[in-house]
Amino acid sequence: MSSQAKTKRKKLIRSRKGLSAVIGYLLLIAISITMSILVYIWLKGYVPKPIMTCPDGTSILVRDMAYTCTSGAETLNISLKNNGKFSINGYFIAVSNDSNPDALPAIDISSKIKSGGNVSANSIVFNYLIYNYLTPDEPTNIRSSSFDVSGYGRLYKVRITPTRIEEEGNKRRVVSCSNAIVEEALVCK
Repeated sequence: MSSQAKTKRKKLIRSRKGLSAVIGYLLLIAISITMSILVYIWLKGYVPKPIMTCPDGTSILVRDMAYTCTSGAETLNISLKNNGKFSINGYFIAVSNDSNPDALPAIDISSKIKSGGNVSANSIVFNYLIYNYLTPDEPTNIRSSSFDVSGYGRLYKVRITPTRIEEEGNKRRVVSCSNAIVEEALVCK
């Protein structure tokens, strides 16, 4: 073999070694990127999604409330008005028969709405939620509801949590407005 052929052969071997090092680095980078994508996808399932909330400015006002605690005729009449900036689609309502002022109202009375069972003048009860649309800034937009609260004993407090239907992506969800909860003490008449 001539010296020229030996030189060409050495150059070819060196270029192959250089090529295999570049291929090794490219494979290392590709594997690193693939692994980081897989770890990202895996961890994405463990990160909690933000909780949907009602916008600031959502508010409900108890205009009038009458609690009759005469035995056999216990009723709770409530008139609600939206005094916020956004419409309210309904509300959760609960009462407490514990005289402790710090007791949380936990007795759901939504199914005890009077006037036609589960359907009242402007209210529809579904799964502990009273759908009763209240728009803001309408002076005549006051919703009154009457509840049969017999069988619970003496009631001391009522808690009303307004709800809205919020849209996220293409999904509509009922959102509890925990920043606009109203609690009122009940006075027996």
